[in-house]
Amino acid sequence: MTTTAPFSPVDVRPQLSPAEFYAEYANKKPVLMKGAIADFPAASRWSVEHLAELAPDLEVRLKTGLVSEGRTATARLADYCQAVTEWEQKTPAEQDAAQPPAYLHDIPLLSLIPELRRDLQPFPAEFLPEFFRDEWWAFTQFFVGPSRALTPLHFDTLLTHNLFFQIHGSKRWVLIDAADRDLCYTYNWRWSPVDPDAPDFERFPRFRGARIRTCVVEAGDLFYMPPGTLHKVTSLTASVSFNIDWHDRLSSRRGLTAVRHGMPLQNLRYNLLFALGLWARIPHRVLMPALKSYFTYIS
Repeated sequence: MTTTAPFSPVDVRPQLSPAEFYAEYANKKPVLMKGAIADFPAASRWSVEHLAELAPDLEVRLKTGLVSEGRTATARLADYCQAVTEWEQKTPAEQDAAQPPAYLHDIPLLSLIPELRRDLQPFPAEFLPEFFRDEWWAFTQFFVGPSRALTPLHFDTLLTHNLFFQIHGSKRWVLIDAADRDLCYTYNWRWSPVDPDAPDFERFPRFRGARIRTCVVEAGDLFYMPPGTLHKVTSLTASVSFNIDWHDRLSSRRGLTAVRHGMPLQNLRYNLLFALGLWARIPHRVLMPALKSYFTYIS
């Protein structure tokens, strides 16, 4: 039987100070900081078309089909952005009858197009631990795509904190607390077959006990999720956004022990490198060559 599960809203706050953020939300619960980055020049300047103008010939890797399957293709950025623009010009009925374009997902655009960085000032690096602050842009991964782009229910692979920057467009998030992971029938470490918007309780009866939150993240919003939060994300419009996955000492310790609970061994290597930066204070410039593959792959 498929039915609708009860949802609760995510906390919505205006700009939080770092002290308030760590006292009330970090390692505790998600929060939507409404309009917290609306003053970024990027919030009024960036769009899919703007990215294509900056680097039309940049070869980018796209996720095709279901995001959870990890199938990819490559395209010129200008060609991809044109496909997104043409999709947005379709009527709802035409979109219903077609598949949206592929999803530009987990791409380090601030490394590939450095001039984008100037549009992200003043950057709130004080929300991040010291290891991540100096060259924060090196830790970013971008999500650019059309309306109806969908990432099914999952959690972030390294069990990191997630600070998410919505620059253009809007996305709807459905969130489930990390403590309820066992109710979500996860497979391949981090994916769930449950659709929290229409859960099939006959197939997934334990999901009845899951605590579910939802919110819409719009241009100029800053959004935070604690480590291990399961989330389903649907683009409501064409969208440009990025996140920073980051560890603090507590989450890095959890990340090192998570191999006992099914985390792939390759992830242990990345979490060990982050732990060396956080605990042994090895500078990120020393560790980044070994971390680079994490920020240039498509998960």
